Amino acid sequence: MRLSSSLLLLSASAATAYANRHSDSGSHCASISGDKTINSFQLYPENAAFDESRCSVYFSSVYNATVAVWDPYVNAVIDSIKFKGLSGDPILHASGVRVDPLGRLSVIIDAGAAFDTEGQDISGDNFLVKYDPKTRRELWRRNLTAITNGVYSGYQDIEHDEHGNTFVIGTFPSSIIRVSADNKQASAWYLATPPDHTKHGFTGAVSVGDSLIVTDNTDGQLYQFNKRDNQGKASKIPLNSGKTPIGQGLDGAILPPLYHGTVLLVSDNTNGTIVLHSADGKWNKARNVGTIANKHLAAGGSTVASLQIGSSLYSVSEYFGDEKVKGTLAGNRTQFPLTDITKQIADLLK
Repeated sequence: MRLSSSLLLLSASAATAYANRHSDSGSHCASISGDKTINSFQLYPENAAFDESRCSVYFSSVYNATVAVWDPYVNAVIDSIKFKGLSGDPILHASGVRVDPLGRLSVIIDAGAAFDTEGQDISGDNFLVKYDPKTRRELWRRNLTAITNGVYSGYQDIEHDEHGNTFVIGTFPSSIIRVSADNKQASAWYLATPPDHTKHGFTGAVSVGDSLIVTDNTDGQLYQFNKRDNQGKASKIPLNSGKTPIGQGLDGAILPPLYHGTVLLVSDNTNGTIVLHSADGKWNKARNVGTIANKHLAAGGSTVASLQIGSSLYSVSEYFGDEKVKGTLAGNRTQFPLTDITKQIADLLK
């Protein structure tokens, strides 16, 4: 992927600032603080991942089916990762994005119809794409739809085990596809049965030790899986709120490193960021400590993901209701907010 001249200039300025991007220990990226506004035409971020080795952020640009690379220290999008034959296809969206333990970028390019119709139309192919940020090349892609013969769809989030095997989370209905680190093997690791694709199921996932923790929009609960199992078996995590749903428009989830695996942030499109706590970090049980309100709701913003940069935590907002610009795939928006929720999380945990 070649950078335009403007992006090259941004990269040069970013390089100048690079020495200031690390803490004194040199082991972590420096923090930023306060609310941010990203100026990037048609960014429309659906998910986000921080790359600790490069001190940069990857945003899945949902409607263009690309990944934007954002430098938080100069507040600029410095690159756009495109996938041949996928990016720019009007029926495809970009959703899940995460860096795997081998330093590769995992990206979900999904068939947008499933989300646009709430599972009524699950046609179209979904892909897991592996990309090498060092060489700036796509390594491989896997057609996820073919694994279940098109019966399951709505793939939107990703997690990994320590070997780089990928667990892809499907929503319509709930499913988990396991793809080996070398792409030689792929299987339906967990399938909700019967396959009622009108049920809005799993949405986000995090990894802690051997456990995979998944959010389920069907009942607003958390479920735990053992990643070492040959086939996934769901076990409900008891919550202090009992059967009361933690939210009703669940989306992405992260375990921010700031809290060493004891805090789970779950995005709710309408309500905001749900904060859950496991005192021992094992997640055999959990406490719902509260929700940080979606401050952009009145302006049409949906809370879709959370992000840690240094020791600061942010919520990511998407604007699904914007009308498309004629001749393009997305709306007319240029400014996209990142909301600093660091203090609000700390206050809830007191």
